[in-house]
Order: sequence, then structure tokens, then C-alpha cells
Amino acid sequence: MTWQDLATHKLLMYTTTWCPDCKRFKRALEKHGIACPEVDIDAVPAAAERLAEKTGRTAIPYLEIDDGPMVRGWHAGAPGGFDEATFLAEAEAAIAK
Repeated sequence: MTWQDLATHKLLMYTTTWCPDCKRFKRALEKHGIACPEVDIDAVPAAAERLAEKTGRTAIPYLEIDDGPMVRGWHAGAPGGFDEATFLAEAEAAIAK
């Protein structure tokens, strides 16, 4: 999967205003020309519930693809906390399910 492939899907980012990982993930998306709506799980309790139901977590950021699979936007241990290749591979696998 490429960033251009990802851009052809309906995307929604689950985030908060205070999260540094969310800011880093948003910059990565923007760097590749991907603008997507965001939902603040602190401001929208239903979004926090949906995130927890779909992922079993309340960790953020997550990217929802086509109202279906969720893909994490952080990678512990990766330089800067995010690895583009890992993210794209996880997104491709999630879409293929």
C-alpha cells in the first residue's frame, strides 16, 4: 500500500488535542497530502466508546478506514514513535480483512 492508495479511502482520525503522538501522526499524513477529518475522543464520548469497542483500547491516535478497520498511528520503539512502512503494512492488512 502507498500513501496515494490510502488517500482513496474514507478516513477518520481518532485523536485528542493534548496528544503528541496524534500531532506527529497528523504531520505524517499531511506530509503525504492526506487530509482527513478528526474526532476528539475527549470531546465526543461516543467516539471514545467506538474506539474502545473496535480496538479494545482507548489509546490514540487511530485511523479508521472506510468506517471499518482501525489502524494505530504510533509505534513504540520506532524512531520518533512512528514508522511509515509499518503503518502502511498494517493499513494494507486491515483493509484486506
